[in-house]
Amino acid sequence: MAEQVSYLLKGFSVGGCSCDWGCPCNFEAPPTTGFCEGGGIWQIDQGHYGEVKLDGLRLGLAARSPAALHLGNVTLLIVADEKADARKRQAIEAIVPSIPPFSIFYSLASTFLGFHYVPIDMKLEGIRSRVTIPGTLELTLAPMINPVTGEEEPATLTKPKGFTAKVQELCATAVLRFSRAGLSYDHSGKYGEFCPFEYKGP
Repeated sequence: MAEQVSYLLKGFSVGGCSCDWGCPCNFEAPPTTGFCEGGGIWQIDQGHYGEVKLDGLRLGLAARSPAALHLGNVTLLIVADEKADARKRQAIEAIVPSIPPFSIFYSLASTFLGFHYVPIDMKLEGIRSRVTIPGTLELTLAPMINPVTGEEEPATLTKPKGFTAKVQELCATAVLRFSRAGLSYDHSGKYGEFCPFEYKGP
């Protein structure tokens, strides 16, 4: 049996996809338009994999699923902070296939487009957070707006069995554009989320 590696990943994530606000996937329903495209970036404020410290590291994914995610046949691409040194890159490439939620996406991928080490600029401001990867990703969150009153419509989802986060601040995307290695989409104005996360084991 392979030796289990102690790990901790704790911080905040920012994400968005092609679904309508709230995202039916959060409620065990099929994607809004039948397929799903999107992803997220995780900022690890505190973390380690074995003895490798990961504090301050940013790690993310982009994916395309032709149907509900759990049905598989997913196209997956991993992005990570170019500042990661060789030991951290080795840790990242061990984390993705072995630690949820990354390992869940990885296990569902029939097409894996690899690990891409890139500059990731991230401004964490709750449901107004922003992420930029030059030439690859533009993601800006925005509040959901009540169509009757024009007021912001805050919403928090508590999901004890959530596999990416237990608590999600639900919102919209002002901008969501991704293009790299043949995977490309633009779903600005659709679903967004801001989440605290903590993954640890064994």
